Amino acid sequence: MTEGKQSIDWQSAKNFLSGERQLGAIIHSAPEMRSTQDEAKKSARAGAPCGTVFVADFQTSGRGRRDRIWNSAPGIDLAFSVVLRPDIESRHVHTLNLAAAMAVKTALDGFFADKKDLVKIKWPNDVMANGKKICGILCECSISDGKPDYAVLGIGVNVSGTHGPDATSVLMETGRRPRLPRLLGEILTELGHFSKLAETEDGRAELVEIYKINCATLGRKVKIITDDGVFAGVPAGIAIDGALLLTDGGKISAFHAADVVHVRAENHL
Repeated sequence: MTEGKQSIDWQSAKNFLSGERQLGAIIHSAPEMRSTQDEAKKSARAGAPCGTVFVADFQTSGRGRRDRIWNSAPGIDLAFSVVLRPDIESRHVHTLNLAAAMAVKTALDGFFADKKDLVKIKWPNDVMANGKKICGILCECSISDGKPDYAVLGIGVNVSGTHGPDATSVLMETGRRPRLPRLLGEILTELGHFSKLAETEDGRAELVEIYKINCATLGRKVKIITDDGVFAGVPAGIAIDGALLLTDGGKISAFHAADVVHVRAENHL
């Protein structure tokens, strides 16, 4: 981490924590970090407790899934990583993507107010607003003996800035600029709730049902891009382990990790 004058009081995020499982009791913050994700993973390997957060005003080498670059100007957007130590089997680890997406969506609903119906999820964990990306999530785990030693969730929310023509921000959609520490605290509160659901069979069933209601990917034509090729069809649902179920010619296939493209009605697959 790079030390220096800090412009944002990230510790004040603790004022907005609530719920049975409180993440964020420990918040490591700095004006600048190379990558909050790298710092959190390093800390997790060293034994950092569940809920430890790394957050910075600015990342110099922020990244998302498939090593995509995610950077923003200092103090414009929210970028943080949190260490989890989930009590789940490795086969259920993908449900953490669903939990994280629901946490961000639920926290953003409060700022979108009567426009909250604009906030949806593109499977597995892209949060969209008005059809454009407003948040990306990266989940990385260390697995041993069939269970994760830790999971690190990296979350980047476009608050005042955007990243590309298919992106939007809270400011663009609502005219409001939430205080970053407050948004951090509210996301952590929701993540505490939804990540706990992922740890039991009944909880996962509840999580998946809530997720399905808020998932814009279901019931529409999509292209699914994987390392094994590109697949097309209409998603039939979400499995209890978080997999996307795709219907193609009467056959149902399950995908646990992939990039999804929502196909517009006028386009051809």
